[in-house]
Amino acid sequence: MPFMVERSLGRVLAAGLAAVLGAGLALSAQEPARIDTSLPALVARLGAYIDQFEKDLATVVSEERYFQEVSPLNGMFGDRRALRSDLLLAKAGDRGWVAFRDVFEVDGKEVRDRSDRLVDLFIKPTGDSAAQVRKIVEASSRLNLGWVSRNINVPTMMLQYGRTAEQHRSEFKRGGTIDISGIDAREIRFQERKTPRFIETRDGAAAAGKFWIDEANGRVLRTELRINTGSTSAVITVGYAEQPKLKLWLPFLMSERYSTPRQPVITGRATYDNFRRFDVAVETIIK
Repeated sequence: MPFMVERSLGRVLAAGLAAVLGAGLALSAQEPARIDTSLPALVARLGAYIDQFEKDLATVVSEERYFQEVSPLNGMFGDRRALRSDLLLAKAGDRGWVAFRDVFEVDGKEVRDRSDRLVDLFIKPTGDSAAQVRKIVEASSRLNLGWVSRNINVPTMMLQYGRTAEQHRSEFKRGGTIDISGIDAREIRFQERKTPRFIETRDGAAAAGKFWIDEANGRVLRTELRINTGSTSAVITVGYAEQPKLKLWLPFLMSERYSTPRQPVITGRATYDNFRRFDVAVETIIK
């Protein structure tokens, strides 16, 4: 663990001993300063990291391979679906930064050409761009399997709870540490307190979850989002990995699970690759 040592050379009388201590001081000067790991410092670091991360991610598009499954129940057949999509993060007015999914392949069959049409709509907006984006997102959402109507199944959904401007809406607590990719990752738990909720449900259920972060800089390494609405329980976990080409830690894996009594369990697993950056600033076209 990093530590600081206070020495006073004024009390050293022997020249030889002073030389030894002087060498020790030179080594000590190279030691890193102690990191403030108090909860307020960690939460502030997390917020600053997410604020910058969302700006960096707003110029990145990734390819998503998303496998969804509805388990068999009481003799009923289950269901499976494989989707390939482009995923883009863009600013959506007062809603902040929102991820948009544009499906181009379902169960191995192309449903459209593989052009970056979401990117085109954001960097070259027209009068009906907002309507076109909504149409794309709604069409993609309808491809979700199962009895749960949802659009929260995007890897960056959890980040909004850690934004600096939104942290006052939740209560945070510090947990322990675990090893993630060779990094001592600190667990930061949150419980949503204020309304309106970020995630809309019929009963106004509050979200809760965990961030695992690098204590030194607030970098997000893993997230877990939980929401219990009525008898339905939803859990979405996302892992992050370094993408050296873009100099960012980005989502590489998302897993989800929805369960309720007397209904089949819905699970999903998505992986992300083919990250690419475009150089035109994203415009706000969703109000």
